[in-house]
Amino acid sequence: MRELDPQRTRRHRQRRRRYAAISSTSAGVAAQDSRREAAAPSGANPTAALKPRPRPKRRFAAAALCLGVLAIGAVAGCFAEQRADARGAASFTHTTPKAVPAPRPRSSRSAAPLSPKGKLNPQSELKIAPQGAEPPTGSGTVPSAAPDTEAGPGVSFDGALQAQSTLPSMTQSNPLTGTAFTGLPQIGALFGYDGTSTSTHFCSGSVVASNTGDLVITAAHCVYDSSSGSLLTDIAFVPGYHDGQQPYGVWTPSQIVVAPQWLSDQDPDYDVAFLVVHQSGSTQRIQDAVGADQLGVDPGFAALTQVVGYPSDTDQPITCTDYTKQFSPTQLEFDCPGYPDGTSGGPFLTDVDPQTGVGTVVGVIGGYETGGDTSDVSYSAYFSDAIDSLFQQAEAAG
Repeated sequence: MRELDPQRTRRHRQRRRRYAAISSTSAGVAAQDSRREAAAPSGANPTAALKPRPRPKRRFAAAALCLGVLAIGAVAGCFAEQRADARGAASFTHTTPKAVPAPRPRSSRSAAPLSPKGKLNPQSELKIAPQGAEPPTGSGTVPSAAPDTEAGPGVSFDGALQAQSTLPSMTQSNPLTGTAFTGLPQIGALFGYDGTSTSTHFCSGSVVASNTGDLVITAAHCVYDSSSGSLLTDIAFVPGYHDGQQPYGVWTPSQIVVAPQWLSDQDPDYDVAFLVVHQSGSTQRIQDAVGADQLGVDPGFAALTQVVGYPSDTDQPITCTDYTKQFSPTQLEFDCPGYPDGTSGGPFLTDVDPQTGVGTVVGVIGGYETGGDTSDVSYSAYFSDAIDSLFQQAEAAG
């Protein structure tokens, strides 16, 4: 009998045990497959039943991967939204629309008689001369007046400046209302005049600088009666009037120049008139006696402006300084309360010298609603080239 090698025998036993384990496992798998085939429904794919089920570790890994992708996407979306909001905010700051100004009503161009609320206070004592055939310039003539016993002595312009001691400076009024003062030499009131004495004043006016030195500017509705179609002839201008005093005398018009547009249908854009005035028994020019304001043509709509006028029920002029504004393309607006009847024709003055009181006249109370239906707001026709042309006609007639 052959003697067995112990080491070899031990390896043999180990191989037999591994084989037995493998065989046992294969048998268990085969039995499990047999049970699956028996449990599978008829017509099912046998191969599908043999597919191994996924391991739990792989499912967990897949789920974790999906959650990570979703989280990354959410964070990226949040940052993108924030950037979009920032871009939108920056864009809004650059595209903010400008405020659109509210439209203003335009002045009426329809022919209408003077409203009783207008700032012309008609005087029953005023005589109306038939107009007759008017020259194209709209000028009229009046008879020479007799010497006026109420006229004061001639006063030089230098003396007028020395007498003016209450002149306000060119600042916005506070309170913002028409305030009585002693007046300015070149600004005065229009009176009814019978050739001997004055009656009551009904409008305002001012001396405007010219080569002839004899021109006064006022509103056309102050010197033209639309109901009769005639110019007023029995009137006089009293510069520097206050408290019943006439320090520079009485000046009567020899020519009145009104635009044809006002004569034909009272166009409010032409509510301006020029008077060529002289003093009876004197050769002195009114401009030399009291000074004169320059005529401002196409001055713009917004400016610090002093407006002076003579209320018909007082013997002192009033003044107020405020900024004008555009009422329409052809009309100025001045918002300061306290300008009642009688202030029509009062000048709108800019660039007023606080020492001399002389400035630039850029308007007269008139125009829309013949200067305003209420005392709180005043209007003026805008001084365009047409007004400058009217001024040149008056200068030529002087």
